[in-house]
Amino acid sequence: MPGFELVVHHRYTSGSSADLSGHGNHGHSATRPDPDGMPFDGRGSRVVVFPSPSLADLGGVRARVRLRADALAERRTLVEGYLAFSFSIEPDGALLGSVYAGLQWHVLATAPGLVPTGRWVDVSFVYDGLDLMTLSVDGALAASREDNLGRVGGVEWPYGLNIGAWPDDDVRVFDGRMAEVWLWRLRR
Repeated sequence: MPGFELVVHHRYTSGSSADLSGHGNHGHSATRPDPDGMPFDGRGSRVVVFPSPSLADLGGVRARVRLRADALAERRTLVEGYLAFSFSIEPDGALLGSVYAGLQWHVLATAPGLVPTGRWVDVSFVYDGLDLMTLSVDGALAASREDNLGRVGGVEWPYGLNIGAWPDDDVRVFDGRMAEVWLWRLRR
């Protein structure tokens, strides 16, 4: 697997949405995190990271989220880079990862029931920038897809990187808490 560079790291349990990666990709939200993580209300809460040079050309993507879901009544966005990639949970508890490459979206989904409600789990989505997508839960591979898709572009204006909600509307809003979020791009 190619090397990745960490470009976003938010540790919400520290009471902040400051970026710990060193790239200045701080989160902006009307909601304040606390020692139990960032609360998401399932209606309109989100964390937004504005487009930046470190998010301009991802190539590939690796996203990881430590979360506790309270409800899964509809698709819930975990992390989405506008016109680059999306990582979400389906209403049946399946994970869904997708990348925008070659002017179309390419999707990978797990079996239903992998994301529980009411307990903390670590979920991750990886696209190597060439031909391999994977989804994992608590470090265990849950789904993979091999297909020559090409490079992923960058996180675009006007919506940037959204954590916990779909970028351009108050839909697909996560319902629960996130403790930590990481995002890597292919190393240049």
